[in-house]
Amino acid sequence: MWQVKVQREQVEAVVGVILRIPSLVLAELWFRTSPEKLTDQPDDVTFIITVIYYLSLFFALALAALPLKNLVYLYIYTLSAGLVCFNWYMSHLFVNTELSQESESLMFLTDSSETQRVLLHLLTQCITAAFICYLLEITNWTRFVFLAFVLPVLAKIMGMPSDVISGVHNFSTIFTILLVAFTVFNNLSYTFETVRVLLRKLSEAVTEFGWIPVILASWNTLHVGIQLLIFWLYMFISHIYVFIKVGNSVIIQEGFSMIILAVVGECCATPISLLALSVTVSYFSYFILTFTKIFLQGWRGYMNDNDTFRGWTEGGTMLLIAFQTGLTDLKPIQRTFLMSILLFIVVSSLIESMYEVADPILLSLSAAHNRNIFKHFRAVLLFTFLWMFPLYMTYSICQYFTLDFWLLVIISSGILTTFQALGSLTVYSLFIYDSLRENSWEKLDDVIYYTRATVRVFEFLVALFVVCFGLKETLVGHWSLINSAILIVHCYFNVYKRLETGWKTFLLRREAVSRVESLPQATEEQLNSLSDVCPICFSTMTQAKVTSCNHFFHATCLRKWLYVKDTCPMCHKKIEVKKNDENQTGIVVENNYVHNLMERDDELSEESDMSESDTESDASTEILEEDNDQIFDNVEAERAALQTIENNAA
Repeated sequence: MWQVKVQREQVEAVVGVILRIPSLVLAELWFRTSPEKLTDQPDDVTFIITVIYYLSLFFALALAALPLKNLVYLYIYTLSAGLVCFNWYMSHLFVNTELSQESESLMFLTDSSETQRVLLHLLTQCITAAFICYLLEITNWTRFVFLAFVLPVLAKIMGMPSDVISGVHNFSTIFTILLVAFTVFNNLSYTFETVRVLLRKLSEAVTEFGWIPVILASWNTLHVGIQLLIFWLYMFISHIYVFIKVGNSVIIQEGFSMIILAVVGECCATPISLLALSVTVSYFSYFILTFTKIFLQGWRGYMNDNDTFRGWTEGGTMLLIAFQTGLTDLKPIQRTFLMSILLFIVVSSLIESMYEVADPILLSLSAAHNRNIFKHFRAVLLFTFLWMFPLYMTYSICQYFTLDFWLLVIISSGILTTFQALGSLTVYSLFIYDSLRENSWEKLDDVIYYTRATVRVFEFLVALFVVCFGLKETLVGHWSLINSAILIVHCYFNVYKRLETGWKTFLLRREAVSRVESLPQATEEQLNSLSDVCPICFSTMTQAKVTSCNHFFHATCLRKWLYVKDTCPMCHKKIEVKKNDENQTGIVVENNYVHNLMERDDELSEESDMSESDTESDASTEILEEDNDQIFDNVEAERAALQTIENNAA
């Protein structure tokens, strides 16, 4: 059997999350209610309700921020106070029953049902008092003071009349209130000291690290995200139950999807629930993206994954758009329809994130010639979903809303994801086709470039269409500052930046092609004598280009390298564009000795010219003439050797 080891930190984390969730419930109720709605109540009652209203907010903050040890004590005292109230309520019911019966006091000795009632009240009061003492760890004589509400039952047993029993109950109530007030006053200094210490530590942490690191550390330490997730799921399930039981029949007739939208809209009516919804969307997105990686790479891919911020983009997008549109201030039916658009935006962003996760995995499967057919099948199946589902969502949302600038901006992201997924599938197919060939496909890089360029052109056309549609609505329809701002941002990032990036890519490719074409082609004799592989792709070279530094590469591989750097991959010498005016076959230099000969030829020629200019003024003219003859002989010999090598290469 497996032995599961649970660490103390994990238990404390679970207990802390469970104990802090009621703070979110209290905060949600605090936002949904207001004492200003109480118009028919007396002033004193309204004042008491207002005090309780704001004290509940303070209590919710204490539940959310206190350390676990202090939080447990707070729950113990709160539970004890609730049990004391329960004892008062049981005593109140007992006294009211006595006043309503108006029977003899000793009747319980002859009536079995009355005897059971009295003994049940007595036993309940004793057990509750004993449990309070256990919670508060009271072991001395003071534990008997919690039996104050036993006195009305004892008065009944002693045969006292009903009015006396009622007086005893009032005495027990006053005594208990004084006892609770004394306990609170006695521990008030401890409470203030605890709050002061917490505020001092918070101030020191903010001074040392700043607000943002402190907030992030508190978020992770208190597991606020998990609290919000559990709180929103609880609220979502409870609202579904209530909605189905007493919901709007018109919305129920629209189908299950409309019910979900209505419930989700109802579960984000306050800032707390809206924040909880955004966190839930983040966790849901993280689960989907993680499952995508596991679906493509297996469990090993998940174990090697260290991206802990995946999915928070979708949650942040949800929160930002909800605040900008004033989602919490809308009516329920308006919130339902706006929620459909918000969820469409979130799902579109999630589909795009799935594409970003899956695209490198798909290309690595084809480029690495992976033979696992199931991995290829899962990748192709996922990308089929990635290009079909955005089209289905676009079709569905256009059935309910009229096409305008905002809707076009929203659906354009899904259409772009469709084009990108189709482009990746096409590149994947090209790599698979190249892997099935016996020889490498020399034109593969060009075909892939044109495929990606086609996808970029489609993306540019979609962005340009959105801009043109927005300009049309701005000029013909109703002008608004927000629409104009969105149009300018969209025009800059999605049109101008795409055009600029595409043009830079084209220039880099053209320059790389020029550099490669300016290099001489290796001959068969050189490739046979070299008998080596391409240093970039490690494949056999049937054709190759030779750099000026005498290194051999595949033309396609060298072109890819030159997209990034303009130097040789081996020695990092800069590769210049050279124009060959002579025969295009050229002369391939066999080794660095030839270059040395050419450099030495130039040096000797310069020395010869210098020697001729200095002979008239030098006293040793004959010696210099002999040196010049020797230099000329060396130059002629080296030139003859160079000419011989060139003829052999030709």
